[in-house]
Formats: sequence, structure tokens, C-alpha cells
Amino acid sequence: MLTAGASRRQRLRARVHEAHENLDGLIGALETARDYQRYLMGMAAFRLAAEAAIEICRFPSWLDAWQPISTRVALKEDLATLRLPCVTVPALAPPETDSGLLGMLYTLEGSALGARLIAKRAKALGYDEVFGATHLAVQTAAPENWRVFLDLLEAAPVFDLDEAGAAASRLFRNAYDAMILADHAGDKVHG
Repeated sequence: MLTAGASRRQRLRARVHEAHENLDGLIGALETARDYQRYLMGMAAFRLAAEAAIEICRFPSWLDAWQPISTRVALKEDLATLRLPCVTVPALAPPETDSGLLGMLYTLEGSALGARLIAKRAKALGYDEVFGATHLAVQTAAPENWRVFLDLLEAAPVFDLDEAGAAASRLFRNAYDAMILADHAGDKVHG
């Protein structure tokens, strides 16, 4: 249960908990090369669309020129290295409000935390920063970016939890849907 003094991060985490758990459950433990390749195709589809939506946004001045980590180039490189198709998902709409932008950034930047664990699992399967997991190396290379973002989130002069939570949850659902599409593309690649 959250207290009245809960941070914005804690309140956002509570809002997206179920969507986050659903996505984690769908991704699974990544125990085989096929599991990892499925994950890569799904995350590439999701992040390419999500990062494109963020890139066309006007960032408010109070973000102090902070920028999210972009994995687009590295994801395309990883797909090419492993000769996997680039699954296309529908374009994502950019956020309409600053609070919506914060929610989307929370989801994208926060994924670097999980990427650390995924990088370890990928390495055990033979994928690393030079072979098939370049995007994970990029995503985890600057942990201070997440900490700076959290400070900016807490200090933002505008914050509507409903808008931020809806945007963050929407991104988790988009990632879930991208994984489902990757499942179908993976069947064609592997089956």
C-alpha cells in the first residue's frame, strides 16, 4: 500500500505493476537461444515504434536537455547479426501531454533495470555486446541516465498521475502486443 507521501516513481510503479507482470510473464525466463531471439524480435518491434514516437516530441525545457537512451540502431544491428526479421507494429502516437511523456519515458528508461538481468541471461546463451545483444550493452551502459530521469520526474512542475500512468501502461501493453507478433514471426522463422 502506498502512503500519501509516496514518490511519483512509486505511484507510477504501482499503476503499471499488473501490465509489467503480464509482460514479464510473456517474455519468460529466456532459457534457450530461441527464447532470446523471440525476445529480441518483440523488443525490437516495440522499441523501434516507441522510440520513434518519443523522438518527434517536443521535450519541455525543465527536462534540462536530458534525453532517453536510444537502442534503435543497436536493435537493428542485433536483428541483422542473428538474421532475424524486423517485426513491424503499428506506429505509436506520441504523448499529448508532458505527464504522458513522463509516463512513456518512465517505461522506456526503467526497462534498463530489467535489461541488466536479461544481459546476463543472454550472455549465458552466447549473446553479448558484439554478438546479438548490442542493444542490451547500450541500454545498460549509462545507469546514471535513469537516476537523472527519476530526479527530473520528481521535480517536474507538471505531473498528472492519471495521464502518466495511462501512457506508461499503454507502452507496456504495446510491448506485450509486440511480443505476441514476434511469436507469430518466430513461428515462420523457426517452424
